[in-house]
Amino acid sequence: MSLIGSVLLSILLIGSAAAESAGAICSGSVCRLDQGWTDADRTFWYGETQGSRLLPLGWMLALERADAGAAPAEPFLSEANVRRLGYLPRPATDANPDGLPVGFVVDLDKTRAADLMCDTFPATCDALTMRKPWVGMNCSACHTAEIAYGDKRLRVDGAPTLADFQALEEDLLAALVATVDDRARFDRFARSVLKSGLTVESRAALEAQLTEQIVWQKRLAAKNAAPVRYGHGRLDAQGHILNKVSLTVLGVEQPTDILADAPASYPHIWNTSQQAKIQWNGIANNILQIDLFGNVTDIGSLVRNASEVIGVFAHIETDRGKAYRGYPSSVRVANLIHLERRLAGLKSPRWPEDLLPPIDWERAARGRDLFTRFGCESCHKPLAFDDLTSPAKEQMTPLDKVDTDVFLACNTFLHRSKAGNFEGQKVFAFQGERIPETAFTRDMLVNAVVGSVVGNVDELVGTLFDDVFPGGRGRSSVAFALPDAVDYLPGVTDVAKKRQAEQCLTTEHAILAYKARPLNGIWATAPYLHNGSVPTLYDLLLPAGVRNRAPTGAPAPAPEGPLRPEVFTVGSIAFDPVKVGYRSDAEAPGGSFVFRVRDAATGEPIPGNSNAGHDYGNGALTDVERMDLVEYLKTL
Repeated sequence: MSLIGSVLLSILLIGSAAAESAGAICSGSVCRLDQGWTDADRTFWYGETQGSRLLPLGWMLALERADAGAAPAEPFLSEANVRRLGYLPRPATDANPDGLPVGFVVDLDKTRAADLMCDTFPATCDALTMRKPWVGMNCSACHTAEIAYGDKRLRVDGAPTLADFQALEEDLLAALVATVDDRARFDRFARSVLKSGLTVESRAALEAQLTEQIVWQKRLAAKNAAPVRYGHGRLDAQGHILNKVSLTVLGVEQPTDILADAPASYPHIWNTSQQAKIQWNGIANNILQIDLFGNVTDIGSLVRNASEVIGVFAHIETDRGKAYRGYPSSVRVANLIHLERRLAGLKSPRWPEDLLPPIDWERAARGRDLFTRFGCESCHKPLAFDDLTSPAKEQMTPLDKVDTDVFLACNTFLHRSKAGNFEGQKVFAFQGERIPETAFTRDMLVNAVVGSVVGNVDELVGTLFDDVFPGGRGRSSVAFALPDAVDYLPGVTDVAKKRQAEQCLTTEHAILAYKARPLNGIWATAPYLHNGSVPTLYDLLLPAGVRNRAPTGAPAPAPEGPLRPEVFTVGSIAFDPVKVGYRSDAEAPGGSFVFRVRDAATGEPIPGNSNAGHDYGNGALTDVERMDLVEYLKTL
């Protein structure tokens, strides 16, 4: 869509906004909560491209599942497969003619500017396939949830998905490989894609293009390979983004010591524009409001969103040219601005007492007193559900103080790559330190993002990007009061992971921390903690049985009483309104992934899956007090 067309669409959608009555509005079994959005807002949010390009649209519609034996096999985008992967089907309409799932969107550029990454995809560029419609993802794919209770599904916009992104990538690659290997399957695929253009030559060209995609996706898979499974509701997004930047350096063997093995729960994204720090570890800052295309936007949000698109299938060329002149990319800057503006009008969801069991307000009042007595507001500042302007006043807590799993922040801090064409450039393109031969990949990411935005918006100047990402290298000195002899990751035998944890827990840096934010709408955001290691709010108020740091010598005594569960299923959208979270028992419908804090065979804690942290005297709470606190959290 052109810039003018995108702006006109935004104006039309805003102009057509109609007031909605309070409470949920149900259509059949699906009920959408009143979060301040109209149907037009949702249509825009679910379907606007950010510049992500996963596969050509015709390919995606023709692709069959690899593990389905029938001929023809089940379509990859069948409703059953979409739900199996945890994404949300969306009916075919005028706004969604191909019936793509929520957040799966079409990106189309018919100009020569679409001919990107031709060194990687020469056959695809030769066939002008880059100028055809592609399917990618936008933010709604990972930040839209459905909660099932009774015979209803509650649609919650901005809430974390329970999708299995890792399985999506693996299954998609398997389907592409099966399409090339099985000639009958390839024949069906070619007939569907090429239609009247089917010839011997066009079939051969199509197969060459498929092979290019397979080679590229295998490279991504190898770089993102990790010993820990993500499962439903988690993704090592920062690891994937940094690895994608690393792979844009062509012809270079990159280091392999830092893996994408720190899966994180998708954060809920209402009130995002009101936060100074973005992402679990505050890697990006919202710092400066500017006017672009007649719309006020935060440059930090724009750069953060461009980072996300680069990690999730955007085409970008960083192997030639300089960031200050702009990198060619498929990132849609104008659309990112419009999506961010739409998100700024999203309210947090209120507990729907007409669809879920009513709140016990007497119990909630007792929970409110406990919340105050335990000092919870010192980190989780209050913010009303309909307050879309006040600063969120989120708090960043150093890794040592929160004592939760370190590796989301740690991996981002330690990730290094050979710089290639980035070498010698300034981190912020126009200013900042120069990037060395082997660099922190986060600095290369900043350079790539600035270049991709400058490549789309010539009016931007370099000073707008300074301090969007926390700078500095950190001080490799003990920054906190630790015992003389410390066992990092007690029970873990992987020496490399223990050393990485030690380095991150004894270094002071802005991104070696995790964020605490207001808790409005927290009831709709399970699983909990940054890595999704706790299934319900009730379980979060229990102590953990693992630790990430302990004095060397005699093991610390285990907490008394019940502990947070260390094995539970994930994937079911069936809601537990008592403990508040998705059902995680073995019988939960759709609970296809088993989350484990410890290895099933050895009992060793799994780095990345620790459920420790956020314990401020949990063991001293009675069960009645825990339930009172849970009841209060429902009201936020």
